[in-house]
Amino acid sequence: MEKSEGLSELKELNKKIEVVIALLLKMLPKDNQGISLKDQIKLLDSLHIRPSEIAEIIGRTQSYVSKELVYIRKDKKQKIN
Repeated sequence: MEKSEGLSELKELNKKIEVVIALLLKMLPKDNQGISLKDQIKLLDSLHIRPSEIAEIIGRTQSYVSKELVYIRKDKKQKIN
């Protein structure tokens, strides 16, 4: 195995571990209803997971996820100002 192949495999494994962590966090109860979709998207985005992958994880379309990310980033920007 070449060094670059090993590094690529480690990056992929790291990403999968991040997804597992995110899914476990999703299972945490929040007012007995779980975490909202918006919070799930925010969490997965903070783990640098692409919108297409987030869509697969939460079972929504990529356009839905992208739209939510726009709102999340807009809210974040407004809180800073």
